[in-house]
Amino acid sequence: MSSRNPWENDENSRKKGRLDDDFLSDFLERIAKKIGNFEGGWNRRGPPLKFSFSSIAAVVCILYFGSGFYQVQHNQRGVVLRFGEWVRTVGPGLQYILPYPFEAVFLQKVTTVNQIDIGSFFRNQQDESLMLTGDSNLANISFSVLWKIKDDGVENYLFNAKAPELTVRAVAESAMREVVGQTPFTYVQTEGRGDIQNKVRETLQGVMDEYKMGIEIIRVELQRVEPPASVIDSFRDVERAQAEQQSEKNKAEAYDRETRARTRGLIAEKLNSGEAQKRSIVETARGATARFLSAYSQYRLAPDIVSKRLYIETMRDIYRDVGKIIIDSDVKSVPYLPLTELAKIRGDKAEAEK
Repeated sequence: MSSRNPWENDENSRKKGRLDDDFLSDFLERIAKKIGNFEGGWNRRGPPLKFSFSSIAAVVCILYFGSGFYQVQHNQRGVVLRFGEWVRTVGPGLQYILPYPFEAVFLQKVTTVNQIDIGSFFRNQQDESLMLTGDSNLANISFSVLWKIKDDGVENYLFNAKAPELTVRAVAESAMREVVGQTPFTYVQTEGRGDIQNKVRETLQGVMDEYKMGIEIIRVELQRVEPPASVIDSFRDVERAQAEQQSEKNKAEAYDRETRARTRGLIAEKLNSGEAQKRSIVETARGATARFLSAYSQYRLAPDIVSKRLYIETMRDIYRDVGKIIIDSDVKSVPYLPLTELAKIRGDKAEAEK
């Protein structure tokens, strides 16, 4: 049997405790001397520092709770979890959470634009790009989807889908097949590209919102729309025929525009001529009316004189271009005076002199 003093262990323990306290005090004193205090540093001539348990606990608490500060960058959002459950989402700036194990934060970039290529040649996925159009033709279609995380949907993006990118890819392929399956191949390949891109984007965004994925679809871009390799020569012939058809159509439309313009010009010319003739007739009638009213006013003043004057003027107008023979009733013989021939000779002489 060993004769061990039962108090020996207690004494050793007390000595060990004092040694540990001295070691801890010395250690903390060295740290304090390194960092200095708020009053300008420690006085090296003073007595050695002694730290109590409460002061140590205060320092530990300050360090522990001070570890909850963190910085969120301008392109990030912070998702805060409390015991594994989402409690809030914070924006850029200096933020604070309760230290572990109470709260944790996930920093997620929200400004990055992600791109998913579907049916790409480099992926070598023929089944992915082969689609049936609305007129029962096969087409190789490749397109890209550009998306990013919504500013107010970070928590949905993190917790509502296990693999968001795979979900976007699957839904985008399904939406493209649905839209292309209702559209003729020629329309998909030519002027319908923009319309199809918008429809696919709207369909894809609607599914993302319904699933609460926290994803914003920026745009959908069609990259390649062509027939399968086995029938590409036939499609090339069809495209050439359609190009010729479009060329002839353009020529016909140009001729139609030219003919319409020329016809409109002729119509405008006829209308202007008729309008001018109308104005001329109206003005002539107004002049005749004015002359008649003027003559009528004179007639009312002296009816006999005006009647005789009108008779003379009328006879003058009637006999102006008529051949005349003057007969003197007092002369027994009938002299002939060719006034018409004399007037004509006189007119010819005047014309010659000019």
